Amino acid sequence: MPLWAQHLLVIVAAAACAAVVLRQAVRTLKGKANALGKCCAKGCPPANGAGSQSSSTRVVFFPAELLTRRKPK
Repeated sequence: MPLWAQHLLVIVAAAACAAVVLRQAVRTLKGKANALGKCCAKGCPPANGAGSQSSSTRVVFFPAELLTRRKPK
């Protein structure tokens, strides 16, 4: 593959990624449902809507403030 074709392929891929991120950011700022900005520091809302726990596994969210290393005694 020629060098110019490799450069063109990388530039097109980077432009496509930037366009997707920019599109999601614009949709988020307009207030439409989107994956970007859906979660916050407190965690994501449940996917099944009402918050009922239908599966047998329990998912626990740890805030970032609790994820610090403690000094040994």
